[in-house]
Parts: sequence; C-alpha cells; structure tokens
Amino acid sequence: MRNIRLTPFITLTALLLLIVGCGADTGSDSAFNPATSASETFESFTVEDKDQGGMPFVSRTIFFDFYRGLEAAEGKDDRGTAAQLRERLNLLMGLTPSEDGKRYVAARNPFDLLHHVINTDQIGTFNDGKRLMRDSVTSGDPATYNTPAKNAIIRFTDLEGNTGEDPGSDQVWVYPLLDWTSSFSQFEPVTASIFRSAQFIARPPADEESEPSEIQSAFWGGQFNGDKFSATGYNQPEFVALSITGRQLGEVEFYQVYLGSQYDTLILRDTQGITIDGEEPAYICALMSYASNEVKVVYVVDPDADTGDAGSGRNVQCPDPDAGNSFIYESEPVKARQ
Repeated sequence: MRNIRLTPFITLTALLLLIVGCGADTGSDSAFNPATSASETFESFTVEDKDQGGMPFVSRTIFFDFYRGLEAAEGKDDRGTAAQLRERLNLLMGLTPSEDGKRYVAARNPFDLLHHVINTDQIGTFNDGKRLMRDSVTSGDPATYNTPAKNAIIRFTDLEGNTGEDPGSDQVWVYPLLDWTSSFSQFEPVTASIFRSAQFIARPPADEESEPSEIQSAFWGGQFNGDKFSATGYNQPEFVALSITGRQLGEVEFYQVYLGSQYDTLILRDTQGITIDGEEPAYICALMSYASNEVKVVYVVDPDADTGDAGSGRNVQCPDPDAGNSFIYESEPVKARQ
C-alpha cells in the first residue's frame, strides 16, 4: 500500500534494480570492460522514418505501440482519455502526431535517440558493448559494459537550430550511465539474459531560456533474451521500465511487457490539465492489454488517497483503489508490436 503523494518512486526504483540488475553507481565486475566516452554530433535529435529508405525507426520508439493502442474501437467510449494521454506524451516525449492524431511520425527525446543510435550501430563503443554481450552468451562467462566504472561520459550535440553560439540546454544531452550486463540462470537448462540500463540528466537551463526541455532526468532499464541477442541491429526487449521526472509535467512511470499476455502500463502522478468525467485527477494509471485489445484506466481525484498495490516484480498493473474510479474500454487492435 502506498500514498500517491508521499512515496511515488519507491516501487519503481526497486523494480528498475530488479530488471536491469544494477544501479547507476554499479561498477564492472568483469575482467574486460570496453566502455569509453562518446561525444557525437547530430544534424538533428529527431527520430523519424522520412528519407531513411523505409527503415522502421519510429515504430521502435518507446511509446509507439501504446500511443496507437489507446485508440477506442468503433462505437466505444474512452471518456476522452486517449486524446489527453496522447497530448501529455506529445509534450513529454517530443512527439509529432500524424494528421489523424492516432499515431506519431517523429520523436525527439533522449532515450528514443539513444536507442536509435544503438539499434543502428552508429557508435563504435556501443557496438563493443553489444559484441561483449553476444560473446558472453556464447562463452557462458558473465560480462559487464559500464560507463561509470571507466569514467566514461556520453554526450550528444544537436546542430539543428544552432546559431553558432553556445548550444542551449536542450541541444546537448548527457548520459552519465550506460550499462550492459549478462546473467545466467543457476538451474538447468541454463538460460542467459542481457540487461541494459541508461540514465539521462538534463543540463540546467540558462536564465534567459523561456522554454527549457521538459525531461529533467530519466532512467531506463530493459531485459533481453540472451540466446536471441544480436551484436548488430535491433534487439527487442522482454521487459522495460522507464521513470521520468519532468519540469512541469511531474513524475511519470512506464512499464512494458513483451512476453506472455503483453501489456504496457503508464502511470501519471501530476495530471494538471487532464479531466475525466468532469474531474481533474491527481493520479492516472492506464494499462494497455494487447492480447485482449482493452485499456483499463484507474484515476484518483483525492491527492491523499491510497492507490493500493500497483504490482510487484515485473507485473506492474493498475490498482483498484477504493477511493478511486476505474473503467475499461475496447481498443483498436495493434497487430504487431515493435
């Protein structure tokens, strides 16, 4: 049981450590750690499919499936939540909606860019990390790629809109942590898992900046099937946990499950500007079930209400609070996950 105002991130922090197998200060225990600093310049931080030879870059961004899956099936009532949650994600994650608003065509945020660079093998030291994990699975020897252990910093600079002066706070993105770690089961048959984690911390905005970047800090952790893990290209995760602290939009948690029933859970704890049934909630949880094509929405108006247990381990689901409200609506099917 937890209070939504006083202890918002205790469960999330524990879950992230469980999924990724390490924290931001975890060093490398492996004999070989090839992590090095990376300072890269990009024409734009925006991830999009345009002029990319038809490669599915946008469809592999974090919220692509969830964003589409919010759409209510024909004749079904979502009580206005789909449009409002999408608008919140547009602001938080720098998403550019399609003309019909049911999906987005571009994303500009620190983690979609980092994942895009990793998935497309653009940076040598990241490629070293993926090869280390693949070699670890092949040899059966655990290994770790960890930037803090090597005092390595990842720094990306955006040239788009740069006037030649010092870049603004949202034109330089710094990642103090990138970690890959392999792990093996203790029982037969031996199975391998790969954990990747990354942390982003925004630069402090200058005094004259009227619209600093929304994401102030964020942490992403994911688990991958070791036997299917590739040293090149895209690897689909099995589980994902993301935490974000926004400057204006508050605290956000997002969980993705790609195995079994397949579902995503979005939790918003600062929901100013969102209304459901004429009320402005203090807490919203939306669970997207891809197997049943349903969206469950739980919202609480009282900021001091107990939201109950939102789940443990990797199975984070929306609670059924006595002090809150919940409803389920049928959604449009998402035929294939990223």
